[in-house]
Order: sequence, then structure tokens, then C-alpha cells
Amino acid sequence: MNEHSSQSGSCAAQSDGSGNVSSDAVGLGHGPDLDGSSSSAKGGHPPAPTSRISVKHAVSVIHTFDEYKMWLVDQIGFGGMLKLPDLQKLNLKCNAWIMSRVSVNRREIQLSEHKVLKFYAEDVYKVFGIPCGHRNVKGRDATINPEAVNFIKSTLQMNKTGVHSLSAVEHFLMRQIDENSSKIEKDCFQIAFVIFVMGHVLVPTTKHNYTTIRFWGAIANTESID
Repeated sequence: MNEHSSQSGSCAAQSDGSGNVSSDAVGLGHGPDLDGSSSSAKGGHPPAPTSRISVKHAVSVIHTFDEYKMWLVDQIGFGGMLKLPDLQKLNLKCNAWIMSRVSVNRREIQLSEHKVLKFYAEDVYKVFGIPCGHRNVKGRDATINPEAVNFIKSTLQMNKTGVHSLSAVEHFLMRQIDENSSKIEKDCFQIAFVIFVMGHVLVPTTKHNYTTIRFWGAIANTESID
């Protein structure tokens, strides 16, 4: 990175208006900051970036898993999530600056005018330890019929606490699951884990305790997840 980019960027939220991912991927001025303080602008300064990413909470839940639950997670190719570091705090300004440099369409991070870092789906697999295959989870492979959605929601009891509730998913993960559990219980545990880490770590939404169902078609059949 050249001198200009390291000084002018310095992990501050930016947007070049070229269609790159904006700092909204992290969030600006929505909700409390990590230390609990308000993120509203003070003294004329721009609002501090905020995020719904909650690695610390995800790790606290994962640490309660016994060997059998960890084996179930590993079976669907999400074993990398079991090794998440216990991050107490994220540098959101740095995150916002990095995201402002990302071009999703070109799959690259523009570090400076002449330095571009390309990335591929395989890189996400290497870093996060999650499946990397040929299925399009944003397209036809994510399609799921309403009956399947209702079945997942009712089984995970998301229909009682809110149809998009991450708390209900977490509650299911804390249930007793072992070798003697039924296949449907084991499958739903695996589905619940993917929903949980997607909502708290990989693709959190801007709403608290909320998860999207856009990718559910890709996880409805646990044998096809990895």
C-alpha cells in the first residue's frame, strides 16, 4: 500500500461511488457501538461504524458443544466455525474502510490505485473453513418451497419466538443431541448451526436477533450442504 492510501484511508469508512461495497456492510450510525455508547454524530464528527457481527457470542455458544455436536458440524463442512477466535472487540473503522474498497462484481480489494488484491470462493473456504462447491446459494440452489420453510421454522420453534429469531435457533443448538437422537433432530441441529453462524458471523443483518431465509434452500437437505 502506498503512502497516500495508508494515510488517507487509515481504516476510515469511505465510498468511491463506483459500485463497490459501501461501509453500510458494517453499518454507520445504526444502534449502539461495541462499547455500548451511542453511535450518533457528536461534535460534527461522522457517526461511528457499528456492526451486528457477534463473534464473541457465537464462540460462547460453540464452546458448549460436546464432541458429538462438533462432529455433526464437521460432517456438513462447517468445521472451521468451531475454531473461531474469541474476539472481544472488532476494529469497525478498519472493517468499514476495507469494505469500502471491495468490489463484489470484480471480486477484488483495491488497496491503492495500482494495487489490487483478487479473491475467490476458495479463499473464503480457506479462511473460514466453510463449504466451497458448485452450488449457487444466491440463485436456484437457494430456492425453497413454503412448506419446507414452515417445517424448519416449526421444528426449530422459530414460529413461536418470531419467524426470523436467532434466539430460537440458539435454543435448539443448546438441546441435548447425541447418538441416540432421531435423524430429524440431528439434521435440524446441523441446519440450526448454519443459520446461527450465518446470522451472527458470516452474513448478519442490520436487525437485532434476526436472520434471513434467503439461503435456506441450500441447507434444507443436510447431505448437500458440504
